[in-house]
Amino acid sequence: MSDHSDSERPAPLRGRGELRAQPPPTGTSPTDLPPERPAECVLCQKPTEYPESYRGITLCPVCEWQEAQRTACSG
Repeated sequence: MSDHSDSERPAPLRGRGELRAQPPPTGTSPTDLPPERPAECVLCQKPTEYPESYRGITLCPVCEWQEAQRTACSG
């Protein structure tokens, strides 16, 4: 007879599937510069998903969707 019972289970492996502690966000970018403000939409002046340094026309998600609808239907 063995000295192990059937109900015993091996100890869980360490390091697999464990959540690692993430450092809290500091509000700065990896370059230690403060994050850029979002650019304003050129149509409604609401914040967009683009930084202020983005070149070109910046539209908020709503205006971007509406513009895509207009251009898709103009045959």
